[in-house]
Amino acid sequence: RKYTVSVAIPSSIIDHAPTIEMKTILAGQIGRILSIYAIDEVVIYEDKVPSPQNKVNPSLFLARVLQYMEIPQYLRKALVPITPDLKFAGLLPPLDVAHHPAREEITIYREGVTLDKSSHNEEDSTMVDVGLLRRARINKSLKPGIRVTVEFNEPVAASDTHKGQKPINGRAVNPKVPREVGGIYWGYSIRLASSFSRIMTECSYKDGYDYTIGVSDKDAKDMYDKSVAQAIKPFEHLLITFGGPVGGLQEAVEADEDLKIGGDESSELFDLFIDPNAKSGSRTVRLEVR
Repeated sequence: RKYTVSVAIPSSIIDHAPTIEMKTILAGQIGRILSIYAIDEVVIYEDKVPSPQNKVNPSLFLARVLQYMEIPQYLRKALVPITPDLKFAGLLPPLDVAHHPAREEITIYREGVTLDKSSHNEEDSTMVDVGLLRRARINKSLKPGIRVTVEFNEPVAASDTHKGQKPINGRAVNPKVPREVGGIYWGYSIRLASSFSRIMTECSYKDGYDYTIGVSDKDAKDMYDKSVAQAIKPFEHLLITFGGPVGGLQEAVEADEDLKIGGDESSELFDLFIDPNAKSGSRTVRLEVR
């Protein structure tokens, strides 16, 4: 598929979990939801000024945990630095996505990390650890310690490899190739935004998001109303933005000094402004279960 789906979530959601263990579990739930719904990009934005009394930076905490979950298990030691934010990483659920292949799973794409040049003598190629008992060789010279997406010349499973085999040949490709060419969900990227407005002004796509949806339980259309489905238009890059657990999107808009509108006018910033909880039995529904 060519289109992408991005989700923007407020960092303040982490502040409402009282302990590191509960923050980790909450972040794990979010990461799992992102993979279930095949989200391509998650933007973590600051919807309020972090309190200096906080021992944990909510934006960095959430980003580090989500990054840890997205990276294949066999690459974490090489790519993920040790940090107190990951103290309870053992509580995190597995994503069980295509780029986290099982031992017997036959794949033509794998994520890998480039190795030191001392491991081989060819100047115009690079050896890559792709989680197999045999290395991969790509015809491109790269520095060690870089994460790359490798496309093999032929499919392979980890169970079919053993030590002493010659390197398997492949090539480094853009991480979006598995999705665009093979139709395979290949995980999410993470971006930090220092304010609500920078979700859109610092968009990583050249022409920005061409369709935006705001999710709020205040002054928004019932998500299940027929008119909502009819209002959705074809898109290349969809953005779905959620508000904080207390003040919602309106609070984030009100707190953004770069915006000239108030929180009551939040709907004007989106192509569609919806309420998924209009028929809910509870007055409030937490972000991670919407």
